[in-house]
Amino acid sequence: MGSTAEAEVKVVPVVDLSRSELLKPGTESWVLACNQVRHAFEEFGCFEVVWHDVPTQLHNSIFEVVDDLFNLPLETKRQSTSDRPFHSYFGQYSFIPLYESLGIDNPTTSEGAQHFTDIMWPQGNDHFRETVYAYSKLVEEISEILTRMVFDSYGVERLSYESHAESTTYLLRCFKYRTRQEDESGLGLLPHTDRTFTSILHQDQVSGLQIKAKDGQWFDVGPSSSSFLVLAGDALMAWSNDRIPSCEHQVIMKENKKRYSLGLFAFNSGVISVPKELLDEQHPLRYKPFNIFDYLRFTQTDESKKSKCAIKAYCGV
Repeated sequence: MGSTAEAEVKVVPVVDLSRSELLKPGTESWVLACNQVRHAFEEFGCFEVVWHDVPTQLHNSIFEVVDDLFNLPLETKRQSTSDRPFHSYFGQYSFIPLYESLGIDNPTTSEGAQHFTDIMWPQGNDHFRETVYAYSKLVEEISEILTRMVFDSYGVERLSYESHAESTTYLLRCFKYRTRQEDESGLGLLPHTDRTFTSILHQDQVSGLQIKAKDGQWFDVGPSSSSFLVLAGDALMAWSNDRIPSCEHQVIMKENKKRYSLGLFAFNSGVISVPKELLDEQHPLRYKPFNIFDYLRFTQTDESKKSKCAIKAYCGV
């Protein structure tokens, strides 16, 4: 892990999609925005996106209800379970004592938001359900637009994007980092890449997120109420045939405050394969077709933990 003393504030690429004319496919503005998204992904594996409609009330409300969620008894939070890896409650581990998180499966559907709410609050909590659903729908829109931009920029046929979109499912993961005690380090979350296609993060006003640049240095990424940090996951790296690197990141707590953040994780329930448009003599096939949920299960094995790159160990050619 890089030394936190070496970390400094670095501005990651910013893609400003706050103007509606940029979101019209086929226009010159759309093409320029697509190329900007692609370049940011290829060079950094992540970027900050400024969206055209992030209500301040929604930003405040989502972190208020997340605070309510983590204030529930531990035995209640542990009732959130799933057959899919990384979709359940995670926390109370000695190697990352500051961290805990909860996953809300299918939060972009009213049924998914209701199901999770019923588990946490059997007596009902309409405010939590409505806020999570509204927030998730907003970020889902961002995810869909950015994914289409990536497909368009690489010239991948429209039918491939539509098939991908139809198979996309989402997980909203809520993160809490408590304040550290005197004998604890500031490590909030170990260095890692996400096992997703894309991850869209939104932070409260407490810093802590760091990303790893190509030169190996760690850089702080400050929070913003009006923007989101978009990270390429392992599945996107494989889909792009290594054109886009998955973004390595970690959390280091420097402020003596609890910290909340949110991540909308995009998965694909179908088979992911490298598009024919991304294959040529300079870019021979590097990944076999795979299912992302099978890959998630593989990452829990000893073989995966011993490998330098889990996705290459799983389906690399």
